[in-house]
Amino acid sequence: MMTERILLDPHSPDLRAQAEELRRWGPVAPAEWPGGVHCWAVVGHAELETVLTDPRFARSPEHWRALRQGEVPPDWPMLAHLTRKWMLTADGAAHRRLRRAVAAAFTARRVEALAPTVTRTVDALLDGLEAGSRDWPVDLRAAYALPLPLRTLCALFGIPPEDQPEVLRLVGRAFSRSALGPEESARLTRDINAYLADLVRTRAVAPGDDLVTDLLRGDSERLSEAELVDTLWLFLGAGFETTAGALVNTVHALLAHPEELAPALSGRMGWDAVVEEGIRYDSSVYALPFAFPTEDLELGGRTLRGGDALLLCFAAANRDPRHGPRRFEPRRAGGRARQLGFGHGPHFCVGAPLARLQLRLALAGLFERFPGLRLAGPPAPPVPSLITSTPGALHVTW
Repeated sequence: MMTERILLDPHSPDLRAQAEELRRWGPVAPAEWPGGVHCWAVVGHAELETVLTDPRFARSPEHWRALRQGEVPPDWPMLAHLTRKWMLTADGAAHRRLRRAVAAAFTARRVEALAPTVTRTVDALLDGLEAGSRDWPVDLRAAYALPLPLRTLCALFGIPPEDQPEVLRLVGRAFSRSALGPEESARLTRDINAYLADLVRTRAVAPGDDLVTDLLRGDSERLSEAELVDTLWLFLGAGFETTAGALVNTVHALLAHPEELAPALSGRMGWDAVVEEGIRYDSSVYALPFAFPTEDLELGGRTLRGGDALLLCFAAANRDPRHGPRRFEPRRAGGRARQLGFGHGPHFCVGAPLARLQLRLALAGLFERFPGLRLAGPPAPPVPSLITSTPGALHVTW
């Protein structure tokens, strides 16, 4: 039995290089998550697509053999992620019930209704950047990419402006969970649960025109308080840092490849194509733990046992050389980049339309306002995480 494994490092200065190291072992690589938790890293595009669509792969940790056998440390920080009552770790009828509840509240009409809010937020943030032009270079992540999805989600949830700094702090720390110690991770989980539970109680007494109120109303499926809190946390986690990271990563790719930016500036290429290729080329979702085969099977030349843990490596799979180019080429993609950044199959991201809306409007607004935008230096080291992949800062000027 093979015992050598690639130790995954959330503090790696180059997550892309770490993914390439995994790839050298094949499309399914032996890996170890911090804390001594063994897993198989699925880095091949075809293999990841199989895991996301084949019913022989489950998401519920009840299938995890190591957890059942007591081999996972009880204070392992990621246990809080795996044991929440949300769609990410549910299967079959339980997953369909949770997804129906969210789909009934998070409709296409609600996403379309957010477009003016997103546009106003983009314009306001760009006004601030323009007014402060004497202070440039500016960190685009802090000044533009983070506030946009935060304000959008606050509008979606009905979160008051005075709470936004605390929400930003909590969510930002949560995406560094793989770099946190057990005590800090547990405290963070308590703080997030407390804030969201308080928000739910507030909306139960004072309903509003927001997602929380609609989920409480439960026209199609009624969620328990724990399910509702965890569903809200999923929206925050999946819709905030990942959207901000996708915006930063795509702006960096455009500025590093000016020949690809020019067609978008001239209108010869739509921003939708840029969004899709940006997610394929440099996905802000690095990986998600875990999926579990429910029986012994073969995948990517490996023999897997039922209950093995599979790490879903989206960023690596999107850059699989067997699937597509290593270069950033939105003109070639033409909006047809078959990327897995939003997942695939039953667990496809329910918030993908909102993320795409924000990215399209944010990129178009930024480069219309500052067509001469350019990098003011290399991107900062990535935010410490094994979940997201984005630089801690991106300084630009014009």
